[in-house]
Amino acid sequence: MKKALIIITGIVILTVTVFGIYKLFTGKDQDITVKKSAELYVCPMHPQIQSDHPGVCPICHMDLVIKEAGNSQKEFDSLKNKYKESGDVILSPAQQVLANVQTEKVSIKEYRNNLIFNGYIKTGENNMRHISTPVSGKIIKMYVNYEGQMVTKGQAVFEMYSPEIYSTEKEYILALQNYDNAKNSSYDLVTEQAEELIASTKTRLRLWEVTPAQIEELERTKEARDHITVYSKYSGVITKKIDHEGHWAAAGEDIYDIVDMSVLWVIANVPEADIKAIKPGQPADIKVVSYPGEVFRAKINFISPMLNPETRTLEIRLDVTNRNYRLKPDMFVKVEIGSAGYEWNIVVPGNAVIRTGKTDIVYIKKDKNVFSPVMVTIGGEQDGKYLITSGLSEGDEIVTSAGFLIDSESQIRTGTSTSILEEMEMEVKEEPEFKKDQDVMKDMKR
Repeated sequence: MKKALIIITGIVILTVTVFGIYKLFTGKDQDITVKKSAELYVCPMHPQIQSDHPGVCPICHMDLVIKEAGNSQKEFDSLKNKYKESGDVILSPAQQVLANVQTEKVSIKEYRNNLIFNGYIKTGENNMRHISTPVSGKIIKMYVNYEGQMVTKGQAVFEMYSPEIYSTEKEYILALQNYDNAKNSSYDLVTEQAEELIASTKTRLRLWEVTPAQIEELERTKEARDHITVYSKYSGVITKKIDHEGHWAAAGEDIYDIVDMSVLWVIANVPEADIKAIKPGQPADIKVVSYPGEVFRAKINFISPMLNPETRTLEIRLDVTNRNYRLKPDMFVKVEIGSAGYEWNIVVPGNAVIRTGKTDIVYIKKDKNVFSPVMVTIGGEQDGKYLITSGLSEGDEIVTSAGFLIDSESQIRTGTSTSILEEMEMEVKEEPEFKKDQDVMKDMKR
């Protein structure tokens, strides 16, 4: 009897032991299964993309990460529910790090009303001249042989043979001899006629640009020459050589084009919005890439009466002194037109403003993880910064980096575009709800 009891007791103990071991292992498997089934993978930049297994976001192609349902996540979800109706963008701390979101406090800064325009250098049309033949004849020698050569006033430029010059010089010599003979005459009329002949012949030579020195030499030597030397009446740079030696030229025919480059024109295009700040005689600073850090002074001497309908800009012209001929035509320049006035106002970095063409948007940080778009008014631009005249207040924390990413996220979530936000009346669509066992990526691939 005792032996049977011992056997029964052993069987019971063995059964309990086996059952306990079984429950122990099956319980762990169930926990693992529950944990695994409870895991949810989401996109850091697009939380609406959820999956029950690892993968890649179909929108931004980032790796999906496990969603942790801790206190921070509960706080993040509560923010989403709180700000869902206003069109704000909610980014978790992890998302902000991944997007490289940077912010700064808005402060009042000094803003000088300097306007900067793009321009180029041009030779002044009022400084263009021609060197031409004073009389018909043949060019027998040229002293200026190529374009770009510098010429000074009074410099010999070419020699030409002219039968008209030769015959007039012979006539002048005869008039001088006739006057010498008439001086001994007792008739005043003969003397007066001889003087008139000398004066008319001399005037003809001067009109043909025979210099006083050449006339004096003719009077002294009494020898007529069949050629003359032509001298330049201008200083400048030869921009065009028209004819060559051996050419028979008519009277008044152009041989060279010459430009005085001691003073050049600067042509700048002023946007329509800045026309009111431009006045004749206004000083300006000219900056050229070729001479970094150097400033050339200029003044506005002409404002076009016509607006360019294609570029919506107004052309202005400035005179700039070209010392040592350092400035060259067709150089690109920056024209900075200064103003004595300045103002203290809100100035933000250029990266903080999203310009859509119709509106200008800045994202401000409303809460720890909440970013809201605000429409602003730009009063000017200088050195990569914008003057904000309305829309922001001192102390606002604005996004200075990743603003375009936040704006794209806002458009994806709300289904609206910042280009049509006129009074910040943004209608936000509710985000679609996803079940934990739903594979979003598979649905999007269909």
